[in-house]
Amino acid sequence: MADGEGKAVSLVLRIVALCLSVAAAAVMGTASQLVIVDDGDRGLSTYTVSYSQYNALKYFVASGAIAAVCSAAALYLFAVRASAAAFCSLPLVTLLDAAAQGLLFSAAGAAFAARGAWGGGVCDAAAAFCWKVSIAAGVGAIAAVAAAVAALAGGAPQRRGCGSGSGGSCGGDC
Repeated sequence: MADGEGKAVSLVLRIVALCLSVAAAAVMGTASQLVIVDDGDRGLSTYTVSYSQYNALKYFVASGAIAAVCSAAALYLFAVRASAAAFCSLPLVTLLDAAAQGLLFSAAGAAFAARGAWGGGVCDAAAAFCWKVSIAAGVGAIAAVAAAVAALAGGAPQRRGCGSGSGGSCGGDC
C-alpha cells in the first residue's frame, strides 16, 4: 500500500473509530429498563435496571467519552500534521492513539465481563437492558479495532529536523 493510500485509510478509520466510540458511550449511557415483577399475593412491584448501577458499565461510558476526545485530538493532529510543529519532542499522535486503544479495549472487555457475570438473573428480567449492553460493548470493541488499524495503517506524521541530533528540541523546522 502506498504511503498516500495508507494515510487515507488511516484517516477514514480514525473517523470511524471516533464515531463508533461516541455511539458506544451514548448507547451504554442510555441503557436502562423498567422491570415489572409479579410478587404473587403482594401484587406487582417495579424496579429499574440501569448502567449506573454497575461500575464496569460506568467505566465503559467514561472510557468511551475519554477515548472519543483522544481520538478527536489524534484525528485533528494527524489530518493537519500539527503535532510535529507544536510538540516536536513528543509523539503526540502515537500517545493519543495508544490511550484511545487502551481505553476502548479495556472498556469493551469490562462490559463483556459484566454481561457474562450476570448469567441469567438480570438478563432474564431485563432482556432489553442486556441487549443494549451487548450492542454497546460490541460497538466499542469494533471502535477499538478501528483505532488500532488506523494507527497501524498511517502511523504518526513524520517529524523532520527533530530528534537525535538536536536532543529532541526543535528549531522551528518541524
